[in-house]
Amino acid sequence: MLILLVDDQRSLRRSLALMLQNAGFQTDEASSGAQAISKIQKESFDLVITDIKMDGISGIELLKILKKSNQDLPVIVITAYGSIESAVDAMRIGAFDYLSKPFTESDIIEKIQASQLLRVAVSDVGGQTQNRENLLPERLVAGSPAMAATLIKAERVAQTDISVLITGETGTGKTRIARIIHEYSRRRAHPFISINCASLPEQLLESELFGHIRGSFTGAVDSRTGLFEDADKGTIFLDEVDTLSLSMQAKLLSVLQDKQIRRVGANKPKSIDTRLISASNQNMVALMEKGLFRSDLYFRINGLKINVPPLRDRGMDLKILLDAFIKIFSKRYDRPNISISQQAIAYVLAYPYPGNVRQLENFAEQMVAFANEEGVIDVDALPEEFLDEPVIPMAIVSREVEVNRGSLAGSERLAIEAAIARTGRIEDAAKELGIGRTTLWRKMRQYNIVRTPVTVRKRILAQEFGWQHDGKEL
Repeated sequence: MLILLVDDQRSLRRSLALMLQNAGFQTDEASSGAQAISKIQKESFDLVITDIKMDGISGIELLKILKKSNQDLPVIVITAYGSIESAVDAMRIGAFDYLSKPFTESDIIEKIQASQLLRVAVSDVGGQTQNRENLLPERLVAGSPAMAATLIKAERVAQTDISVLITGETGTGKTRIARIIHEYSRRRAHPFISINCASLPEQLLESELFGHIRGSFTGAVDSRTGLFEDADKGTIFLDEVDTLSLSMQAKLLSVLQDKQIRRVGANKPKSIDTRLISASNQNMVALMEKGLFRSDLYFRINGLKINVPPLRDRGMDLKILLDAFIKIFSKRYDRPNISISQQAIAYVLAYPYPGNVRQLENFAEQMVAFANEEGVIDVDALPEEFLDEPVIPMAIVSREVEVNRGSLAGSERLAIEAAIARTGRIEDAAKELGIGRTTLWRKMRQYNIVRTPVTVRKRILAQEFGWQHDGKEL
C-alpha cells in the first residue's frame, strides 16, 4: 500500500513517514500541494494524507482538485486542535476522514485501514458515495461540527456492506445512526431489526438471534425463525454488543464468518445475507485486554467505527434540540405556543447531560408539563437537576467559536474559560480539557486568562443575556 504524505513542514512529514513505515506501509512525500498533484499524475497511490493548512495550495484546495480528477482516491486530512470545522468542510467536499493533532499511531492506522476497506466495499457494490449535505436533517440535528462529521461517515459507509461499530455514551443516538445507515443503503427496502443484547439471558438470546426448532429446549412448543433470518437481505442492529458472553461471542463469530445460521436444536445450517451493525457504550479495546471480548470478533464487527459525540460536545445543537422537543411535547399534550424564559434557558444550557439527548428529551417533556398557565417554562418548571449546576451556557462557547471560525486562539481560549467556569478548579478544568495542569497554566498565561471562575461565569452570562455583574441574577 503506497501512501502520499503532503505537508509543507519537513519535520512533521518525516515523523509521520517513519511512523507509517514502521507499521509496514510504503510512503512517498510532497512538500506542497503542487508537488502532490505532480506526483499523483505520475504514480498510482492508494491514499493521500494531507495537512489542511499549507502555503500555496492548501489541503482543502488540493482535495478539491483530487476529487475532480480522481474521485476514487481516498484522502485523510490533518487538522490542528480546535479546527474541526475545517475538517468537516473537507469531509463534505469528499475527504474520507480527518485526524486532529495530536494523534497516536493507532489512530492513524485505524483510519488508513478503514479507508481501504471502504474503498473496496464501494467498488464491490458498484456505487459511488454521493454528497448529500442535508443528510436526514429532520431526524438528527447536526449543526455542530462533531455531529456533522458523524453523519457524513454514516452516509458514506451506508452505501457499502461493511460491518459498522457505533460507539458513544448512553443516550447519544446510536440507534438512530444505525437506522440512517440502513435507510441510505441498498438494503433499505428490507427489514431493519434491532435488539439490545443486554435485555435477555444467554439461552433466550441465542434463540432470539438464531431461532430454534420445536422441542429444542423447555418451552419451545413451536419452531421459530431468529432475528438474523428475519433480517435476511436487510440489517440487524446489536445494541450493547459488549454484554455478550464469551460463548455467544463465539457463535456470533461463526455466523459472521460462514454467513450461515443454525437454529437451536437444528442439524442443518441456513445461508443468510444480513448486514451487521453493532453498538457499545464501553471501551471495547479495554474489554479485549481484560479477556472479556474476543479480539477476532471485535475485528469482524469493527469494519468501520463511528463515534457519536456526547451532547456536551454539541453546543450548537442543544438549543435546536430543546426547541424541537418542546414542540413535540406541546403538540402531544395539546399545549400550543409553549415558550421558555431566558433565565430558564441559562440553566438548561448549563447542564452537562450525562444521559445525553435522551435525558434532554425527558427533561423537555417535564418542562412542558409544568409550564405555567401562560405557557411559559420558567425556572420553577425546571427539573431539580438543573438547579444544582453552575450557570455557564454551552451555546455561548459554540457561538463565540463560530464568530472566531478559523482562529485557533479564539476557540482555544473560549474552551479554556468555559472549562474553568464549569468546573471551578484548575485541576478539574485541565482534566476536562484532556491536558496537564502545567499546560493549562501556560495557556492561561498565553491568553491572559487571570479571572477567577466566578468572574468568568458572570462575564459570559452578562455578555449573553445583558445581565449585570452584581451576582443577583446568578
